[in-house]
Amino acid sequence: MSYSVIAKEQIPFCFLSKEDVLENDHQRKRRKDQLQKAAHHNRLFHTRAKIIFDTIDETKEVNANIWEVTDNHVMLKGGINIPVNCVREVILESERRT
Repeated sequence: MSYSVIAKEQIPFCFLSKEDVLENDHQRKRRKDQLQKAAHHNRLFHTRAKIIFDTIDETKEVNANIWEVTDNHVMLKGGINIPVNCVREVILESERRT
């Protein structure tokens, strides 16, 4: 599926969803694992990730380096944050090629 692709610098101007976009605990655990893996790969290999996230209006996509993941936020290069509850999916750059 194709989503509107934006630059990470546009994220602070988006109105992000306050509700969790995933329906159950299994999906939330998978998202957390994907985020942790993407942050780890960035530290080791400087790998970007495709992050699919929801705003209040639509689903968007950004390609960025994930620097850190906390319980509540995904920190991207340049000090940009996305609330974890807005993230639908994370795809590593290396996984897209296969």
